[in-house]
Amino acid sequence: MAKLNRRKFLQSSAAAGVAAASSVASTANAGWFRKTTRSQTKALVIGSGFGGSVATLRLAEAGIQTMLLERGKHWKYEGEGSYPTLAETGSTLKINDTVLWTNPSPLIPGSMGMVEYFVDSSIAVGCGACLGGGSVVYGGVLLQPKREAFEDAMPFLSYTDMDQVYYPRVLNRISGGPIPDDVLNHPNYTAKREFIKSAEDAGLEVVRSHVSFDWDVIREELNGTKPQYASVDEYVFGCNSGAKNTLDRNYLADAEATGNVTINPQHLVTDIQANSGGGYSVTCDMLDEKGKITGKHVIECDYLFMGAGSLHTTRLLLRAKERGDIPGLNDQVGAEWGTNGDELMGRNDIDTSTAPIQGGPPSIAAFDTENPYKLTGYMHSPTSVAKEFTQLQMGMVVPDQNSRVTYNRWTDKIKLNWDRDANENSHNALVHTMEKMVQSGGGKINEAGWFGTWHPLGGVAMGSACDLSGKVYGVEGLYVVDGAAIPGSSGSANPALTIAANAERMMEEIIPQIS
Repeated sequence: MAKLNRRKFLQSSAAAGVAAASSVASTANAGWFRKTTRSQTKALVIGSGFGGSVATLRLAEAGIQTMLLERGKHWKYEGEGSYPTLAETGSTLKINDTVLWTNPSPLIPGSMGMVEYFVDSSIAVGCGACLGGGSVVYGGVLLQPKREAFEDAMPFLSYTDMDQVYYPRVLNRISGGPIPDDVLNHPNYTAKREFIKSAEDAGLEVVRSHVSFDWDVIREELNGTKPQYASVDEYVFGCNSGAKNTLDRNYLADAEATGNVTINPQHLVTDIQANSGGGYSVTCDMLDEKGKITGKHVIECDYLFMGAGSLHTTRLLLRAKERGDIPGLNDQVGAEWGTNGDELMGRNDIDTSTAPIQGGPPSIAAFDTENPYKLTGYMHSPTSVAKEFTQLQMGMVVPDQNSRVTYNRWTDKIKLNWDRDANENSHNALVHTMEKMVQSGGGKINEAGWFGTWHPLGGVAMGSACDLSGKVYGVEGLYVVDGAAIPGSSGSANPALTIAANAERMMEEIIPQIS
């Protein structure tokens, strides 16, 4: 199979984790003298992505004094120019082979960036590094998995409850709905229509996914009254037309409005320790707009909620376990880490029907429920790479085998230990679906396996390291409410909606216990 041109691919909006900015900067650039601020709060949330934002709002609504910590800055939408664009970041691309805050690569000069791209020896992982987490730097996809794949990934949860209660709860707050007919029929969306036809002709089940975009704003883009971003595939990094409904504009704004929440961006958590009398002590580096350390902040809390994302919730807890900072942490911390079964694939040499613009955001999915290997899901990913002849799709499947993340206390780094060979059956399932698409719609398959995953999950998973409410086994007052709690897969679908809905379910159980 042919491989995508790596240099060209990195310029694509589909390569969200690569062609963006680095996250927070080095801890080595501070002066010798740092002031230390001390605070106390009943509940402390680390991380502002889909899990952390949900937890913050529900704690605040319950009248619980809460503080939210976010390592990155608040990229607030204030009109065109609010966010970096592909044109501004793509030409200065640099990728580190270490965690970015220990070896920074500032891709947006003079700023803290928006994205971390973590390159492990086994796989590369992209994740958000700003207030709102992944909601600021993703395609806006809120795709509900099929029951069969969901129950394969998480048989211990009720799909019926998620379908009838928790998925709708999230969608009612952040979704702009599925793509409407008038937008889909616009010339900018020819590529989507071609994908739909090829998928349906291949016998796949095509779904118009919910997205966190305002279609009325996209209509304004199309009629020329708003600058064109989402409608011309610039939908990943915030979106300068204001079409994207990021978490800082809904869950976090609503949480702040209660008066019960303090939100602290530019706070990089360095240490978590259990207090002898109960509760936790969390130490942070406070950072300025350029990522330089300005001081320390030590927060004491009764209850600690981990929402730093699969990568960093796992890393922080493994670090605390190995250093003895949280006695009693169980041995399953680090287990059940996975990639959501992500494999980016494309079809080259289709015809010119995909040119000249592939309008976003991603909003059309296709499920292969008749796959002889296992159920697969594909999300059409509008791209600016070789757009006259190429379609890109993010393929997703429940992995055959998850990995165990390990921590080296001497280097202070984690290893993901992802085993591609152990997941050959899942890979074959994704290739089988792509072959159906080629047979029905033409072209040649391209794989971009080096891209890695934008959907890391697990590491402190329900049923192994924590219970179904997110309470970590072996300790008191410690909860995991983000993607780290989901064991490796959300069920052959983009995980944002499932992470948020699962956090809603968890907080419904937790609040009565701590109020």
